[in-house]
Amino acid sequence: MAVEKKPMDKPRKLSSASELRKYTQDIWLAGLGAFSRAEEEGGKLFDNLVKVGEELESKTRDIADNTVETVVEARDKVLEKASDTRDKVERAFDDKLSSALGRLGIPSQRELDMVNQRLDTLTQVLQQLTDQMRENAKK
Repeated sequence: MAVEKKPMDKPRKLSSASELRKYTQDIWLAGLGAFSRAEEEGGKLFDNLVKVGEELESKTRDIADNTVETVVEARDKVLEKASDTRDKVERAFDDKLSSALGRLGIPSQRELDMVNQRLDTLTQVLQQLTDQMRENAKK
């Protein structure tokens, strides 16, 4: 439906009823044309806005996903470094404590385990000797 465009003239004085009817008809047609154009272009505009919104949402999601990945990687690295540092501090503390206890003459756990093992062996030997002495006393 092609609408013929007419240049806008200065407002005119309407001298007759037929001119008034023609002017009213033109206003009515202009309103219909505006409504039709708004309906056509409004749908296109809405579709374009939806498309732009989808693109923006996609970009935003990509940025958010990348940011989350970066934060997780950074957190993992910090935790790993903290764990390594804690292990180093614990080892240094253990070494210093062992050294200080050794200087004070306090045995280490390994030395105590060796003494316990020797005591177990000595207890077995004493038990065997006691059993032999009892047998010899009975004879």
